[in-house]
Amino acid sequence: MGAFYITASLTLVFVVGLLGQAPSVRNGIFTVSQAEYGQAVYDEQCVSCHGSMTAIVPEMAALLADHTFRSRWKGRSLGELFELIRDTMPQDSPGSLSSQQSAELVAYILSSNRLPAGAVDLSDDVERLGRITFEP
Repeated sequence: MGAFYITASLTLVFVVGLLGQAPSVRNGIFTVSQAEYGQAVYDEQCVSCHGSMTAIVPEMAALLADHTFRSRWKGRSLGELFELIRDTMPQDSPGSLSSQQSAELVAYILSSNRLPAGAVDLSDDVERLGRITFEP
């Protein structure tokens, strides 16, 4: 009987510890389909300035899946990236993207940076995204 209570207590402590942790980009915080929608938005709205996620085109604006991007955003919040996209992109029509499109673009950027997909769509809630750090 004592071993049962010890095991149950340790399990509870472990689960509570996991719930208290901030979400991580390494834990599948977007879905494959959300990233695919993001790719469609990217191809329509972003590729003309940023180029293909797999291309190396120096004359284009910042690439979003290279070492420079990863270094620039490492340790910064997804909320910050989301707001930058939503409020300032595309350059020829700032603020024209919906919150959903912006979340889809962030999902596509995460996917293009080889971060794993999961079972739940990435939120478009800035506060929630602000608690998630970009760690490539």
